[in-house]
Amino acid sequence: MVLPKTLVFFDLDGTLLNNKSEVDQEVTVALEKLKENGGVPFIATGRSPLEIQHVLDTTPIESFITLNGQYIMYEGKEIYRSQMPQELLIRLKQAADERGLAVAFYTSDKIRVTHTSEEVESAYNFIHSKRPPVDAEIHLNEEVLMALILTMDTAIDDQLRELFPELSFYRNTPFSIDVITKGNSKATGIQELVKLMNFDTVPTYAFGDGPNDLEMLTHADYGVAMANGIDVLKNTADYITSSHVEGGIIEGLEFYDLIK
Repeated sequence: MVLPKTLVFFDLDGTLLNNKSEVDQEVTVALEKLKENGGVPFIATGRSPLEIQHVLDTTPIESFITLNGQYIMYEGKEIYRSQMPQELLIRLKQAADERGLAVAFYTSDKIRVTHTSEEVESAYNFIHSKRPPVDAEIHLNEEVLMALILTMDTAIDDQLRELFPELSFYRNTPFSIDVITKGNSKATGIQELVKLMNFDTVPTYAFGDGPNDLEMLTHADYGVAMANGIDVLKNTADYITSSHVEGGIIEGLEFYDLIK
């Protein structure tokens, strides 16, 4: 197998996508140039494979790290998945039930919520996605890779961290908290990819804006923060590019001579 020249990882919301959750045409052209120059563009997101299909359909991207590092495909082929322990999922749902909160469970090809609520509707409207079907027992019957707690109450975040030291919690929207197994992240997804594909000598670049991008940007050889990103990300990035709606992706790729 011919090694790629570069691996470039893009977060979606607030990074690769515009405010309509779409990829601008000029960004798609830049991704095509990146591939022509020997680079491999990746989506690196907390979303599931189902939720990124429109991006795969409209751009030259074929590879992704989804569910915050829990599920990886390289050029259309699955190479890694990390299942969450069922016992933890049972306890997580119980804690959510006690607080009247809905949970969304994510498999590699399904999303199901335990019940509907205004916050469920708001969370999926926020990312321009349809509300998932209800199935309160999918975590008992299928392999769950990530969970989502649907709530705007930020006080819940620290409560859950105390209750579940075995899990990591990332609030990536005002309406939801991503939940994955402790120790996993977009960064560990990159590590697994590099190890499994023998990409140790290939330079890595990462673009992001939110809290679940921090480990990815610090792990990559070159971390690029969007101007609209959180301060802690910008403080640790190697380069701060323009915002996601002001050509930031193209600017960052040009800065590192990944496209001409």
